[in-house]
Amino acid sequence: MKNLFYLLLVLVSCSNQKKSSMKETIQIDISAIPIDKQFTYAVSVGVFTSYELYINDIAAEKDYDPGSQAAIEINPYLLGNGKHKIRLRLLPIQGKDLIDPEGYELSHFKLVKYIKNPSGKGLKYNEEIMKLPLPPMPTPLPYVEMEWEVEIKDLPYKLEGWKNSKVFKKEDSLEIKKQVVAYYEELRGILNDGNTDEWIKRTLTKRKEIGIVEYSSKNYINNTIKKAKEIVKKECHNNMISIEDFDLFYYAGGRILSLERKRTDSFRGIDVNIKGWSVLIYDNGEDIWSLPALIHIPKNDNTFEIIR
Repeated sequence: MKNLFYLLLVLVSCSNQKKSSMKETIQIDISAIPIDKQFTYAVSVGVFTSYELYINDIAAEKDYDPGSQAAIEINPYLLGNGKHKIRLRLLPIQGKDLIDPEGYELSHFKLVKYIKNPSGKGLKYNEEIMKLPLPPMPTPLPYVEMEWEVEIKDLPYKLEGWKNSKVFKKEDSLEIKKQVVAYYEELRGILNDGNTDEWIKRTLTKRKEIGIVEYSSKNYINNTIKKAKEIVKKECHNNMISIEDFDLFYYAGGRILSLERKRTDSFRGIDVNIKGWSVLIYDNGEDIWSLPALIHIPKNDNTFEIIR
C-alpha cells in the first residue's frame, strides 16, 4: 500500500542556511488569526478510476488505485489570495486502456472549505465552494481532462514560495535532468546517513511555509520535530533504495522540478503501482515510504532547495 510521509514543520533558523550549523527555533504566531478564519481549502474526492489532481500546475495527488474517498488539502499550493487553477485528469485503472464508463459516472469532485475545530484539534467542514462537474463520456476514452479557475479572497497568509523562482525550459531537459538527479542523490545520501541536522536544513523553507498554511501550533511543531528526527535516524538510515526508473516533471510553469517513479505492476514484492512516488524511498523490511521533495532554485540563488 502506498505510504507517503510528509516531513513537515521542523522550523529552524540558520544564520547562514547553507554553511552554518547554528540553529534556533522559530515560533509561528498564529494567535492573531482567529480559529474561525484559519481556512483550509480541499478538493473532496469520490472517484472510481485513476486520477491526477493539479493545483496551479503542481501535482497535489496522483492516485492510480481503482477507487478513493478523500479530502485533499490544497493550501500548500496556494501562496495567497487571488485566482487559482484546478486541473483534474481521469485515467483508466491499472491494466486497462480505457476509462470504465460506470466508474466514471460514479465519480464526483468538489472544492470545499474547512475551519479548525474550536479546540484547535483537527478540521471541521465549513462549506462547499463549487462542484467540479465531469462532462459526459458517451464512449470510453483513454483519459478525460478538465480545468477550472477559482478566486479565493479569505486566506490570512501570503507566501513567497516559487513566485520568483528560476524557470527551467523543457528543451534543456537533458542538462537539467543531470543537475536534478545529482541533487536528489545528495538528498538520498543525507537520508541514508541518518543525517537529521542536514535534512532539517535542506527542508527549512518547506517547513516554514507548510507551518504557515497549516496554522501550526507550538506543540504540533515540537511533536513533528521529534518524529522527523526519529524517522530520518531510525528508518531512513541505511534503508534508502537506489534512485532509478524515474521521469523528470516540470511544475508551476517550469519553476518546480520533481523526480518521480515510473509505473509498476509490483514493487519490492508488493502488488502496487508506484507511478508518481518521489524517488526518495526507504524500505526498512516492514514498511516502504516515499518522502515527497519538490525542488526549485530561489530568486538570486543558484542552488536547489526543497520547496514542497
